[in-house]
Amino acid sequence: MSPHSAAAVIGQRIIDCCLREDIRGLVNRGLVHALPTELAAHWPAPASAHWLRIEHLGGGELWLPVRHGAPLQRWSALGDTWLRVDQGQIMLEQGYPAWLAHLSNDLDPESLTLFAAYRAEADCAVEHRTLCRAAYRQHAGALAGVLDEPDWGRRLLGIDRLASYLDHPFYPTARAKSGFDAAALQAYAPEFAPRLRLNWLAVPQSALSLTSPPPALWPSFIEVGLDDALAASHALLPVHPLTWAELDLHGLPDGALKAPLSALEVQPTLSVRTLACVEQPQLHIKLPLLVCTLGARNLRLIKPSTLYDGHWFQTCLLALAARDPQLGLRYVHVDEQHGGHAAEQRHLAYIVRRYPGELEQTTLVPVAALASPQADGRLFIQQLLERFYGGDLQRWLEDYLELLLQVHLRLWLGYGIALEANQQNAILIFEAGQPLRLLMKDNDAARLWPERFAAACPDLAQSPAALRDARIRVDGFRALAEMFCTITLQLNIVAPLEAIANAGLGQRARLYASLRESLHDCLEQLQREGLPVDEARRFLLDSPNLPVKYLLSAGSLFSKEHLSQEQSAVQDINKFYGYSAANFLLEGAPCSVD
Repeated sequence: MSPHSAAAVIGQRIIDCCLREDIRGLVNRGLVHALPTELAAHWPAPASAHWLRIEHLGGGELWLPVRHGAPLQRWSALGDTWLRVDQGQIMLEQGYPAWLAHLSNDLDPESLTLFAAYRAEADCAVEHRTLCRAAYRQHAGALAGVLDEPDWGRRLLGIDRLASYLDHPFYPTARAKSGFDAAALQAYAPEFAPRLRLNWLAVPQSALSLTSPPPALWPSFIEVGLDDALAASHALLPVHPLTWAELDLHGLPDGALKAPLSALEVQPTLSVRTLACVEQPQLHIKLPLLVCTLGARNLRLIKPSTLYDGHWFQTCLLALAARDPQLGLRYVHVDEQHGGHAAEQRHLAYIVRRYPGELEQTTLVPVAALASPQADGRLFIQQLLERFYGGDLQRWLEDYLELLLQVHLRLWLGYGIALEANQQNAILIFEAGQPLRLLMKDNDAARLWPERFAAACPDLAQSPAALRDARIRVDGFRALAEMFCTITLQLNIVAPLEAIANAGLGQRARLYASLRESLHDCLEQLQREGLPVDEARRFLLDSPNLPVKYLLSAGSLFSKEHLSQEQSAVQDINKFYGYSAANFLLEGAPCSVD
């Protein structure tokens, strides 16, 4: 198997993630040695300096070549191949099927079922990576001039497409869209830039909840092939074509009618289930998909509560920006007021996002696109630097770090808010001659400490009661700190820094020195303003370890019986953490990777 084949790449990513999450104690119970001489003869290449010896899984000893894995893990995998020693026999083994088989040895039946499902997810990731790499080779050249696209909405779609070719920095099989076959991937995924038309369900008004009147571009009943007289008793709800095919299996409200014609042409954005309207690209529609991403339990439906909770955070964040100039200068928010759902069903819901009208002269870039490869071999960040920063990486980095830290530390320490603004939802606003800003969206899974929020905004103290998802409200700073670390710090700062260093655009030690300096400066400024920065200093700058999101462990591999009681009580697979990352923010912490 080629070391660059899709299976080998996915295999190495899986092994690396298992080490990061210390699955089944691989790192804590394993020991790192030099490879014994009698084993080196069986290795088909020069031996690595470090080998992780694993002997507690059963089935003999595993010898895995590793390297120091700063900044989020102690050791990282060098590939998807290892040696196994069993009853005197020495065997060369390779690939994620054999690796997962070792890790699942002697587990409970439910976990074994989950491991089998994850093996299928990995197979899907290999297939989808292969197809998407072919699409990249075919279409990447056409995206080389994406920054010259005159319409900002079209620029955003092109940049989203660039980002779609880059794998998630941490979740190993994020490339898999479980539920999409090859035809569906090409018909509905952003890598292939398809255009599609939505299906429509006429739902009795008594069974439909709308948060506001629908957009003017909604089709009429006649346009979707229905009697116009239905407008007196029904309303139209958009449905993704892939979900449409399975509607009857999941149930329809009494009196609902499936429209015979499709209407409203759209294109998929980076999130796949969020679609940009071709006629009005400033309007995006988020629709449920019967597809799993980032884990077998992560079905991409829409909980009706998220319509209301997302709009609550939009209203809250805009209110804070209006009263806090340090926030008002740094972000704007999309309008997420309109949405709808039928009979509280997760597969019959939608959210409309209307982008602000002030963006005509801007270029919107999700953080996920910064490290996207271009046809000429450069990273997309290099094209952005040339266009907006005169090629000055350090000046952009200082602006970028200051922006993210000022916004998210201020929200955490000043208002008791932590946003799950991942790489897809953290949108940078580039504009010639203007400071770098953020565009906020999709904040229905944030965390809020009501006590701190009420102290900062006594006039808004009662408003958190309107939040429908009880998991949003927390009773201390720890949940805020963990989200800041795993989302803002690791996904949105560390991942781009690592990509920049790996591309040779900057020295890793200098990049992390800039991060530490920006963090210190931000905390000192917030302290001068009277904010309680001690909790952040203790958590970020004094702790020997930082949290890492254990999405593979909780979202894919293990039953609740296998997970610790403390973590299982969280009841949220997207907020499952382990403290296995050595704190790279400490002064003198190593940032090199051997």
